[in-house]
Amino acid sequence: VWDKEKMEAKCTIELPSGTLTTVAKCHPDDYDFGNEFTGYDIADRRMSIKILQTHKYELNIRLSALNQLYYSMKHSKRFNEKSYENKMLQRQINMIKQDIQTTKEMIEEERNNLKSYIDTKDDFYKKIRANRKKDD
Repeated sequence: VWDKEKMEAKCTIELPSGTLTTVAKCHPDDYDFGNEFTGYDIADRRMSIKILQTHKYELNIRLSALNQLYYSMKHSKRFNEKSYENKMLQRQINMIKQDIQTTKEMIEEERNNLKSYIDTKDDFYKKIRANRKKDD
């Protein structure tokens, strides 16, 4: 949703775990260039980051549950390190750890891309303003 009066774009998505909302507000110095497409783009990029953070949170919950199961099994008198069940459990734990690490990297990459996008837009706006002043 674009609110022209407030110069802000709002992005909302419904997930099974709840509703996520992000907002991209135009900086007051940039009102002369404020537009819905830039707002949508920034709000969408922020939403991607939020979705990845939600995914990471859910992976951490799954990892905690599997670790709890492993520690419960490990203290059993009948625990067999070489059992099929333990091997599969360890494989699942390692897969989730890899997924968490990959998700962290994706979050960092998305944040860097958003920062780069905003910085590039800011530099572009500064150049246009400088050209306008020069022409005046």
